[in-house]
Amino acid sequence: MGLFAKCKHLYEVIFVILMFGVINCRTEELNPTSAPVPLQHNQTSWQQRPAARNSVQRWKANHAPASTYTSPHCDYKELLTNLHDRVSLMVTVDEDLRQRLDTIEKKIVQFEESNLVRMDSLAVAQMDFDKHLDIMEHIQRLTRRGVDELLGEFGAYMRALNLSHIPDNRIHASGTADVELNILRKTKRQAIPNPQQHQQSSSLPISDSQKLDALATLLTSTRGAINALHLQLQANVTRLMQQTGNLQRRVNNLVRRQQHQGAVVSVPNFYATANTQQQLTTSCAQGVTPINGILKLQLTPTSDPFYVACEDQLAGGGWTVILNRFSGDINFQRGWIEYKHGFGNLAGEFFIGMDKLYALTASAVHELLITLEDFNKHRKYARYNLFAIGNEMESYELKLLGKYEGDAGDSLTYHAGSKFSTFDNDNDGCVDCNCAQSHKGAWWYNWCDQSNLMGPYHATDYDKIEPYRGIYWQDWLGANYSLKAVKMMIRPLNIDLERR
Repeated sequence: MGLFAKCKHLYEVIFVILMFGVINCRTEELNPTSAPVPLQHNQTSWQQRPAARNSVQRWKANHAPASTYTSPHCDYKELLTNLHDRVSLMVTVDEDLRQRLDTIEKKIVQFEESNLVRMDSLAVAQMDFDKHLDIMEHIQRLTRRGVDELLGEFGAYMRALNLSHIPDNRIHASGTADVELNILRKTKRQAIPNPQQHQQSSSLPISDSQKLDALATLLTSTRGAINALHLQLQANVTRLMQQTGNLQRRVNNLVRRQQHQGAVVSVPNFYATANTQQQLTTSCAQGVTPINGILKLQLTPTSDPFYVACEDQLAGGGWTVILNRFSGDINFQRGWIEYKHGFGNLAGEFFIGMDKLYALTASAVHELLITLEDFNKHRKYARYNLFAIGNEMESYELKLLGKYEGDAGDSLTYHAGSKFSTFDNDNDGCVDCNCAQSHKGAWWYNWCDQSNLMGPYHATDYDKIEPYRGIYWQDWLGANYSLKAVKMMIRPLNIDLERR
C-alpha cells in the first residue's frame, strides 16, 4: 500500500508540473514581447507619435506578421507526448510492482502453508513421542514390579531356608517344602564357587548380591538361548530358500533339456504364471553374460523390464550394483521423486531407484555387499547375509538386514528398521530435526546416522569435512572423513548353489 501511495504522489507531481507549464505558455501568449520598430528616414518623432497613440488595431494590421512571438515552451503536442511517455512508463512500473507484490504474496502463502504442514507433522511426532514415553514408563513400572516380586520370592525362600535348620517335623514331612529346600540349596551351591566354603557357610543366609547374581545369570542364559533359536531360525529360512531355488532350477533345466530333445513334457512350474513363454532374466547371478557390464532384467512376465549394472569380479560375481560413486560427477542431494525412480548413468555414477530396489528384494532373498575406498587407495568391505526394503507406502523401510561380516566395521545395523528420508520427505527418528537436510543427503536415517553413503562428495579437504556431511562410514574413518569411492551391491542367496 505504501508503494501505491508513492506512485499516486508522483502522478500528482507530474500533473502539477504539466499545469504549471500550460499556465506559463498561456501567460506568454497573452503578454507577447515584440521587438522595437525602426524609424523610417522620412518620418519624424512628431509624425510617429500620433501613429503610436492611435489604435492598437492599426499597429496589429501593419506589424502583425513581423511582431508575432511564439514561446518555444508552448508546444502542447510536445508536452502531451512527454506526459504520455511518462504516464506509460509509470504504468509499466506500476504493473511490474503489482506482479512483484503478487509473487511476494504467493510466496508468503506457500511459506505459511508449509509452516502449517510442518507444525502438524511436529505435533504428530510429539504425540508419537509421548506414546512411546508412556509405553516406556509402563514397561519400567512392570519391570520394577517384577523385580519386587522376585525379591519377595527370594525373601520367602530365605525365610524357609533359615527355618529349615530348626527341627520341625511338619516342614520335613512336606514334599513341597523338601523340593523348595533342594532348589535353594542348589542355588546357594551355584552362588558359592568354593565347595569347601560351602560346608562352612551352609547355615548362613544368601545375600542380596548373590540373589541378583543368580538372577542375572538366569537372564543371560535365557537371552543366549533366545539368540541361538533366532540364529537357528534364520539358518532354517536360508536353507529353505536355497532348497526352493535349487528345486526351481532343476525344474527349469529339465524343461530346457526336454525342449532340446524335441519332446513335449508337462512338468508343472509352480513359480510362473500362465502367461510365461520363456525363462526371465531376474538377476545378474543367472549366468547371462552382460554387455559391457549392463544387463536387462524382467522380474515378472507382466512387469516392465529395466537395465542394471553387474559386477562379476568381486566375491564370486553375480552382484547387481544399486549404488556407485567414485568421482562426484552426480549430485546426490535430490528429492523423493528422483530417489524413487533413480538417477545417473549406469556406466558412471548412479543410484538404481527405490522402486527397482524394492522389486528386486521382494522377488527373492538377497544379501548386501558394500565396498569402500579412501583417497589413499585403501579398501574395506561390509557384507550382510540378508537385505530387503519395503515399498513406497512403507517409506522404503529397511526391513531386513542380516548378520555382518567384513573389515570396515558395522555402521549399518544402527539403521535397521528405519525409513528412507530425503530433504523434502522427512521420515527419520529425530523429532526436532531433519537429518537429510542437516547432513545434505538421503539415507535410512535413524537419529540421525552412523553412515551416510549418499552424502555430498568432497574431492578436496576430504579428511577434515564438517561432521556427518560427507560420504562417511563411522566405524572405519569416522564422520570427519569423506570417502573417495563407495559401491552397494545385492545378490540372491542361492548364487552359491547355482554356481556349484
